[in-house]
Amino acid sequence: MIIDMLSHIGKRKGGGFTAEQLIDLMDEAGVDKCMTCSQLEHIDNEYIAMVQQKYPDRIIGFAVINPWAMNAEEELERCFLEYHLYGVKLNPVRFGFAADRHSLLDPFFKLCSQYHKVVAGHAMSDLFSLPAKWEEMARTFPDVIFVLSHIGIPMMVDSALRIAQRNPNIYLNTAVVFAPVVQRAIEEAGPQKVVFASDAPYGSMSHHLQIIRNATCDAQARELVLGENMRKVFNL
Repeated sequence: MIIDMLSHIGKRKGGGFTAEQLIDLMDEAGVDKCMTCSQLEHIDNEYIAMVQQKYPDRIIGFAVINPWAMNAEEELERCFLEYHLYGVKLNPVRFGFAADRHSLLDPFFKLCSQYHKVVAGHAMSDLFSLPAKWEEMARTFPDVIFVLSHIGIPMMVDSALRIAQRNPNIYLNTAVVFAPVVQRAIEEAGPQKVVFASDAPYGSMSHHLQIIRNATCDAQARELVLGENMRKVFNL
């Protein structure tokens, strides 16, 4: 089973991307299931819920929230209880918060803990989303799974790899990451801590699949990265 752990669908200013277009990309690349969330510029969790219900064998729906919104906690709980989404996507850069700001974020991670949901976190090398900030939250909530996107590129790759090594609840996804970094992640953090992601439609599923296939000759390692790790996390 091949699972893509990051894509975005829905409307945004200047364009949009539908679930049907995403599934066409999945079929072309040979991807079985895809984690998807709404465009960050136009949050529409209801659309994600509808798509997940329409394509339950293909779509793994995640909520998007702006933690600063007055009703954000209620919206996330609705996404878990009523929409049955699998987790929440958080982007500190887009919404202007530090990933380790306990006073703002703890209520959301408590909900993830309560409902056994996954956190998908944007983790590059900007100040708000440094991998070390996510580690602080992962250690505070050790029963919550964190899947961190982008492996700390461009400047915090070493930090991201060390953090994945020493925290059992942190995984790294390969969205828009160059081949040498993916190879390092598989070798240093281990294939059990790395997961395939394309960031579709902004990244190519086929291209990023080929990067992973080229990154290791170990068939079992490839199987873990391409889907088995997340299959176990989501109990699929």
